[in-house]
Amino acid sequence: MRLILTWLGIPVAAAGLLAAWPMTSPSALAPSVTTAPAASIAARTDATVAAPVALTADELTKASATITALVDADLTARKLRPDAALTDEQFLRRVFLDLIGRIPTIDEATAFLSDPAADRRAKMVDRLIGSAGWNSHQFTWWADLLRAQTRLQDRYPGQAYLDWIKDSLRANKAYDAMVREMLSASGAALARGNGATGFYVRDAGMALDNLSTTAQAFLGTSIGCAQCHNHPYDKWTRHDYFAMAAFTNGTEAKRGEPRDKEEREVMRSVKDAPPEVRNALRQLGESVRLEVTDKQSVMIPLPADYQYQDAKPGQKIGAHTLFGESPTVAAGANPRFSYAAWLTSPENPRFTTVIANRMWKKLMGVGLIEPVDQLKDDTVAANPALMEFLTRLMISVKYDLRAFQRVVVLSNAYQRIAMTSEPAMGEPTGFPGPRLRRLTAEQLWDSVLTLTVPDVDTRTGATAEGLFQLYDDNYDKSAAELLKVAEDLADKRTELKALRTQIDDLNKRANAATPADAKALREQLKPLQETRRDLEAEVEPMRYKQGPNAKKSAKVGADGKGV
Repeated sequence: MRLILTWLGIPVAAAGLLAAWPMTSPSALAPSVTTAPAASIAARTDATVAAPVALTADELTKASATITALVDADLTARKLRPDAALTDEQFLRRVFLDLIGRIPTIDEATAFLSDPAADRRAKMVDRLIGSAGWNSHQFTWWADLLRAQTRLQDRYPGQAYLDWIKDSLRANKAYDAMVREMLSASGAALARGNGATGFYVRDAGMALDNLSTTAQAFLGTSIGCAQCHNHPYDKWTRHDYFAMAAFTNGTEAKRGEPRDKEEREVMRSVKDAPPEVRNALRQLGESVRLEVTDKQSVMIPLPADYQYQDAKPGQKIGAHTLFGESPTVAAGANPRFSYAAWLTSPENPRFTTVIANRMWKKLMGVGLIEPVDQLKDDTVAANPALMEFLTRLMISVKYDLRAFQRVVVLSNAYQRIAMTSEPAMGEPTGFPGPRLRRLTAEQLWDSVLTLTVPDVDTRTGATAEGLFQLYDDNYDKSAAELLKVAEDLADKRTELKALRTQIDDLNKRANAATPADAKALREQLKPLQETRRDLEAEVEPMRYKQGPNAKKSAKVGADGKGV
């Protein structure tokens, strides 16, 4: 505990108050915070974190009050006053935008504002968190964090990855479990339930870039500079970088190699095939045969241009974490499992703090630590005691992001009007209220749809079902059999191309015709368009099947943004 408090700049004298949470009364915490000096966030290396225990409803309520007490104590120390409380109308708009990404409908607003219950705000928060709208809005946040798209590197299918994220949110999978699954994922990318492999497919052929992204997203640590030279603004050396990269050095996301001599001969023969056949076969290979594999290596060679005296160019070095106690990898074991366990452990000095800070920023508009992805040993939290509390809260709720967001949203600190003045450059905000923010593009779009589309939250977007079926039908086929599938696809694509030309011609004629002739031409179009849709679904492996309500809604499409 002493190490954790020192790490976050909280006086050790306050240890008893924080350690007693959540049973300590929130008001008792305030005096201990007023004397907390600014301090650096140094890496914890041996702090012991108690096993998390799920909190009761009463404890979650006390946690919300504790957040407010810690915010108010900090405001008092800065001689600032909290902003006024939100009206019910303001609260309703805010929680809808923050939790499900849209404004409320007239019916939703009327029902809430006419509810005489004293706990109507808590009831509304409970209704929104975990709803279809919440899942959709959270997915947008996750897709941005993970750079997830329907096309990965504009080459590999990414919808299975998106589906895995969405399914994880619907199931309320814990944050640490999601990250652990991504870091340790392997096998066929399009096998049902294995969409977490998309985390590596996203950076196929760029293992070092994937490492930099992993550290920045989940550890809030920018180490990319150390890929080429010692970090100019942090302590990481190029040797540190490659030692960390050794954990995933043997991991590859790629199209499967020919399985035997016969397959190699078939692949050589394809060089003389028509381009349509080659293209179809390539697409099949980059989907059906796409997989994440491991070489079980815990060593990595330093690059040929390695320029420092602590090692030689080309020298192989072993895997070692950037900070903390580096895990031991047993002989023959997959080093990624050890790597994933270390990174997502509650004892990791940065993992929990980073997600707690990201969630705080998501709801309050600015993080207690900014930038959220550039933590250093001398980084100072705007409110060290609050940052420590949120970190411990995240562990206590077992990385349940629904429970964590509920605690923050039900705090009085959240339910205040937005800050009306901009803090001075470099000065902590003190959080008299959340930061005033403009709507995101997704919030604006979904709010407009709320005015025009009934039950907008239930509208579903693209799914990977077509890709899963493609994999199920073809994963065990030989190269010769896949070549036959590719030839059939190429023939049907040629037919589809001709059909599209015919439809375009009829549309042009209908647009230029008299009303009577145009009606007759459009009648001719109907069966052709139906045939076109059938052919598209059959011959386009990269076209994703839509959800059951997709044709009725403009909310989502092939961009995968809907849930």
